[in-house]
Amino acid sequence: MPEENRFGPYEIVAPIGAGGMGEVFKARDSRLDRTVAIKVSKAEFSERFSREARTVAQLNHPNICTLHDIGPNYLVMEYVEGKPLEGPLPIEQVVEYAYQILDALDAAHRKGIVHRDLKPANILVTRQGIKLLDFGLAKQAFSSLAPEAATVAALTMEGQISGTLQYMAPEQLEGKAPDPRSDLFAFGLVLYELITGKRAFNGPTQASVIASILKEQPQPVHELQPLTSPALENVLQTCIEKDPEKRWQTAREVKHALQWISQQTPATPIAPAARAAKSPRVWQIAAAALALVAIGLAGWMFRPKHEPPAPITRFQVPLPENVHFGQYVSLSPDGRRLLVNTTGTGGFLIRDLDSLEWRRLPGTEGATSPFWSPDGRYLGFTMGTQVKKIDIAGGTALTLGSIPNGAGTGSWNRAGTIVFGGRGDSPLWKISEAGGVPTPVTKVNPSRGETFHALPTFLPDGKHFIYLVQGDDRVAGIYAGSLDANKQSPQRIVATRLAASLVNGHLFFMREHTLMAQPFDMGKLQVTGEPVPIAENVATTGAIGIFSVSPAGTLAWRQSSQAPTSLLTWVDRAGKMLTTFGQAGVDHEVSISRDGMRGVARATAANGTGDLWTLDFARNVRTRSTFRGGPGSAGIISPDGNTIAFAVADTIYLKPWTGGSEKELLKRPTQLTPDCWSPDGKFLLYYLNGGGKMGADMWIAPVDGSGKPSPLLATEFNELEGCLSPDMRWIAYASNESGGYEVYVRPFTAAGPGGTPALGDSKWQISRDGGARPEWTADGRQIVFMGASAASDYTTKYAVDVKENGSAFEAGVPQRLFQVPQTGYDSGWDMTGDGKRFLIAVPQGAVVADPPITVMLDWPALLKKK
Repeated sequence: MPEENRFGPYEIVAPIGAGGMGEVFKARDSRLDRTVAIKVSKAEFSERFSREARTVAQLNHPNICTLHDIGPNYLVMEYVEGKPLEGPLPIEQVVEYAYQILDALDAAHRKGIVHRDLKPANILVTRQGIKLLDFGLAKQAFSSLAPEAATVAALTMEGQISGTLQYMAPEQLEGKAPDPRSDLFAFGLVLYELITGKRAFNGPTQASVIASILKEQPQPVHELQPLTSPALENVLQTCIEKDPEKRWQTAREVKHALQWISQQTPATPIAPAARAAKSPRVWQIAAAALALVAIGLAGWMFRPKHEPPAPITRFQVPLPENVHFGQYVSLSPDGRRLLVNTTGTGGFLIRDLDSLEWRRLPGTEGATSPFWSPDGRYLGFTMGTQVKKIDIAGGTALTLGSIPNGAGTGSWNRAGTIVFGGRGDSPLWKISEAGGVPTPVTKVNPSRGETFHALPTFLPDGKHFIYLVQGDDRVAGIYAGSLDANKQSPQRIVATRLAASLVNGHLFFMREHTLMAQPFDMGKLQVTGEPVPIAENVATTGAIGIFSVSPAGTLAWRQSSQAPTSLLTWVDRAGKMLTTFGQAGVDHEVSISRDGMRGVARATAANGTGDLWTLDFARNVRTRSTFRGGPGSAGIISPDGNTIAFAVADTIYLKPWTGGSEKELLKRPTQLTPDCWSPDGKFLLYYLNGGGKMGADMWIAPVDGSGKPSPLLATEFNELEGCLSPDMRWIAYASNESGGYEVYVRPFTAAGPGGTPALGDSKWQISRDGGARPEWTADGRQIVFMGASAASDYTTKYAVDVKENGSAFEAGVPQRLFQVPQTGYDSGWDMTGDGKRFLIAVPQGAVVADPPITVMLDWPALLKKK
C-alpha cells in the first residue's frame, strides 16, 4: 500500500471527517486486524500533549472511547459506530443517558482527567449505549499549536463554531484552567438540550454567545417542556451556575441527585402562571439544590415507623476552596452534623447536613482527635498534651486535663466519663467531663508485645469499651475493656492494626480499604455472624480508617486517594527539563547521593504500601532493594552513597545501597522518620511523632551504635526535617511555631553537655512566607527549601544565600528557583551537592484533587439487604 495511505501500521480505509485540528479516518490496524479511527493533527504533538495522551489512554470505561495509540501527529482511537446525541428525548431516556455520561465523567475525574470539550457532537449513541469521544484531548491538542493557531482552532473549527463555544463554562471563556466542575457545566447544557431540543445559549456572533454564557440565564426548561419536574430542573440549574463553587462539585453528586429524583413519586408540574412568578435568582437555585438533600435527610429522620424503609441515599460533601482535609471525619450522635479537622492550624469545620455551608469552630485552631458528648452539644478534642471541650454553639474551649506525652482520641459516656488515648507507649486514660487529673484505665503490657492502647469507643452500658491495642502481630487488634480495672478482658475481638467503632450492636472495622460491619454480642463481648462490606475505597491514615458511624443511621467516610503516576525528571535551577530517568510509575519519594550518581526511590501505591528501589543513574538501572510491600518512610542515602536509612513504623533500619541484609539501628514506641545524615556520616537525624510535648520532635542517633539517641529539639510545636551544614556548625529545620511552617537555623554542637550533640538557643528564620524540607549546598553557601503553601497545586523551590559572621548567622532574601506540580509527598525531590541539578518526581497528567467525603443515609437498611 502506498506510504501516503498509511500511518505506521495503520492502513487508511476511508475518510470520516475534517476540521480545524485536522482530519479523521477509518483505518485498519494491520497487526491486530481491527478497525480503528485515526485523528491526524496539522501539527506535531508537543511532549506535554503526548504525556497527557498517555494518561488518557489509561481510562478503561464502557462509556468512554478508548485511546489505543499515539503517533507524532496522530491519535489512534476505538472505532465507534453511532450517531451524535440529539434532543429532545423522553425524560426516561434523558435520565438513562445522563447516568452513563456521569459515570464516564466520574471515572475520568477520579484519575485527574477533565474532558474540556463535552458537547453532543462528542457523545455518540451506539447499540451498547453512550460513548464519550475526545476525552481530555480536544482542548489539549490545541496547546501543541502556536498560540495564535490555538486560538483560531478553538474558535473557528469548521462546522463546530457554536459547538465549541456554546458548551464552554464561564471560567474557560475567561481563560482559567478547566476542572471537573467545568465538565459539569457542559453536562448541564447537554442535559438542557436533551430535554428541550434547543441550546441553552445562542447568538448570531461569537461575541454574543460568549456574553450570553457569562451574563445571562437560559430560558427556563419548564417553559419549553412544561412536564419537566421542578426537581430535575433544579439539578440542571445547579450544573450551570456561573460560579463553579455554586455548582455540583462532582459527577457522582449529580448522579445521586438524579437517582433520588427517579426514586420519588413524580411531582405535579407547576402551572406556567405560578412558575412565571418565580425569578431564577441564585439564592432560589441554591435553596432548590439544598432541598434535594434536606428532603431526603428529613424524610429519613422523621418518617413514620410503619412506612417502608426509604431507599439508601448517598451524596458527596466537598470542602471549601483552598481548605485541605486533615485526618478526622466525625458525625454527631444524631447524624445531622458532619465535622472534619483541617491541615495546619485550621481547626475544625462543622456542617449541618441540611445546609450547604461549612462553619469554622473558633477555639479549635490546631486541634485534633475530635469526639462528641452523648447529647451532641459539646465536642471533645485534644491539643498537644491537653484534653479540651467546647460548646459547638460557640464559646471558649475549656481544658479538662492533660497527660505528659500528648493526648489522643476519646469516647464520652452518658455518666460524664471520658476515656481517651495518649501518644507514645501510652495506656488509656479516664477523666470527668467536669475536668480533673486523668488516671490510667488500662495497662500496656510490653511482655506480651504491646506498645500502646488508643482509640476507645464506649458500649451502650457506659462501663465497657472497645479499644485498639498496637504491638506485635500476635497481639495487635481490637480488645474489650472496662472502667472497672478488675474486669479487664485481654480477649482479642478482631486482629487488626486499625481502630474500630461499635454502633447499634455492630462492630465497624477496616479490612484493607473496605469498611466492614459485623454483629456484636454485648454480653459475651465478641463478634458473631459474618462481616458485611458497607463501603469500599475508604481512606486510612496511621491507625485509623477515615470513617464515622452515627447511631441515628448516618455514615460518612473519606475516599482513598489514588497514587498519581510520576516520572523522575532531572531539571536545572531554572526548572528546565534536562532528562528523565526510567518510565512513568509510582516512584514518588527520592533521595540522591551528593555526587548525583546514585539514588533511592520509594514506589508507593494508593494505599501507602510499597518498597525502596535503588537508582543507578550512570547505567540507567532501577533495582528493587526492599521486599516488605508495606508502609514505610522514604530512603535517605549516606554522604558516601553506600548506605540507605529508612523507617518502618517504630524502627529505623540501615541497608547497603548495593543490597544485602538490613540492620536495625534503633527502635522507639512511636513512629519514626529519618531526615538527614550528618556530613561526616556518623549521625542520623530523624523526627518522631508522639515522643514529646506535641506531635513531632527532632532527634539524633550515632549510626555505629556507640551511643544512645538524644533529643535535639522538643517543644510544644512540631520540629522536623533537620539538616546539618557541611561544616556541622549549623542545623536547618522546619517548625510550625509561628502558626505555619517556616525554615529556621540554629547552632549545632556535635559534642555538647554530657558528650551528646546539642543545639544552641539562638535561631534565625530563613524562609519568609512558609517553608519546609531545607537542604544545604555542598559549599555551605546556600540553603534550598520548598515553599510550604498547601493552597496550590504547585510547590516552589527557593534558594537563600547564607553565611556565618562569628557566632552569628546571616541569610539573604529567598530567591525563587522554579515551580513544579505537587506530588502529595514532601520528599518528592532532591538535589545534587552543587545545587545545580534537581531530581523531581513530576506527576503525569492533572494533579488529583483531595478526595471528597461521602455521606450515606440509613446504613442499617443496607445491612438488611445483605
